[in-house]
Amino acid sequence: MKARQKTTIRTIRLQSNLDSVLQKDAEEKRTTVNSLISSIITRYAEWDRYADSFGFICLPRNGFKLILDALDDETVKKMAEEIGSRQPKELMMFVFKKTSLDAFISQFSLFSRYAGFGTYEIGSDGKNYTFVVHHELGRKWSLYLAHLGAQGLKSAINIMPRFHVTENSVVFEFSIP
Repeated sequence: MKARQKTTIRTIRLQSNLDSVLQKDAEEKRTTVNSLISSIITRYAEWDRYADSFGFICLPRNGFKLILDALDDETVKKMAEEIGSRQPKELMMFVFKKTSLDAFISQFSLFSRYAGFGTYEIGSDGKNYTFVVHHELGRKWSLYLAHLGAQGLKSAINIMPRFHVTENSVVFEFSIP
């Protein structure tokens, strides 16, 4: 259960058409306009301001899958390793001001929540970790995530995981010395 955080009351002025959209969406989601606005601002604070800084683009999932499927496995692997060798570490430093396993997991959580990387679960006994990512983008996306994640862990925190790729999931296994 989340601990209650200190809140601040802020009054804002909205165009009436924006207020109508917020009211309609809040009703459809069975929430309040205040909660909806809070989630929108949270997304901005946790994701959008960083995604804008790093030049992310938005692409429909089916279009992205078509592009990915048009690439051969070796190209997917090379792209993932090149990006993984620098981007995860750069993003961790920019967002969290450190590189660590916790920062890597937090970063992956953000990518899962806001960029559609997939859903994930982590199992650990404190030393041995199993990190499972599930998605619906097919084997090429699994291949990409496997090599991106492995290279990202290696370059950012000097961990080289073992991984297993399936059609719609990747399993990473590694130990912390």
